[in-house]
Amino acid sequence: MNAGPRKATARDLLAGHPNAVYGVDWSKDGKLIASASLDNTVKLWDSVSGKQLIRLPGHGDGVSSVAFSPNGKTLISGSLDRSIKIWDIGTRSLVKTIDAHAGFVWSLAWSPDGKTFVSGGYDNTAKTWTPAGSMVTRFSPGKQPILAVAASPDGRWYVAGSKDSNAYVLVPGQAQPRLTLSGHNAAVEGVVVSHDGKTIITASQDKTLRTWEAKTGRPLSTIEGHTRYIQCLAISPNGRMIASGSNSGSIRLWDAATGVLQSTLEGHANTVYALAFAPDNRRLVSASFDRTVKVWNVGSGRRITAGS
Repeated sequence: MNAGPRKATARDLLAGHPNAVYGVDWSKDGKLIASASLDNTVKLWDSVSGKQLIRLPGHGDGVSSVAFSPNGKTLISGSLDRSIKIWDIGTRSLVKTIDAHAGFVWSLAWSPDGKTFVSGGYDNTAKTWTPAGSMVTRFSPGKQPILAVAASPDGRWYVAGSKDSNAYVLVPGQAQPRLTLSGHNAAVEGVVVSHDGKTIITASQDKTLRTWEAKTGRPLSTIEGHTRYIQCLAISPNGRMIASGSNSGSIRLWDAATGVLQSTLEGHANTVYALAFAPDNRRLVSASFDRTVKVWNVGSGRRITAGS
């Protein structure tokens, strides 16, 4: 499957994937950006200069997701080849390949304490793992693929967004979800947890974001504004801003406290599949089916280009 042609614009700060880009993350020290592509590779970039530092091949199919560990020493990547790879950032080398899911590995997230990471797959399961790659817990919250995952601030529970239009709050040791968040009427493609752990935010193909009380699952608000379905979600490190990406190619920035739209970022020619904020809260990186990775100035809403 190949992405469509790119628009002729100023060269993106990060340029080089020949196929759609499905995953992106920003290292916690702000120095590195990782991208995951249907070209079967992971790439590491200098976040300031835009220089490609290394290309990490090895997956046997497209790479769907990447996530840096909180201590910045490890990168994990998930693939349509059903595996998760663990990479050492210092040596830029492969540490381990995990035969992770019986279907595509679609989403990855670390717990903030770095003691576990969680994966979501097209085998309808979410799994938690030790940093070394040993499985801790397997969840089967529904009968549809798990499209998005997130961990609570204390790492004691997880949220999984499902193609069945629900999100589930999962607790290790409990066979059934602690909470089922029902309200969307299409697949849940994005989930994040507020930094105080009190609120869960979900994003769906039904074009809405919804907020929920994490303790009880009580619906708090519905945020509207996207005209096409929402594919991804991110929350800023300071917890003040939410970013959502759509299959229209647009990115919307929202005030996390009020749900008020702050700005709309336009520039992608196709679906935005992943978003990640820089640790300084001032920049945002986006990955798209249009084969590009774009870096944005959050304050101005402008794309940061090569040489700018």
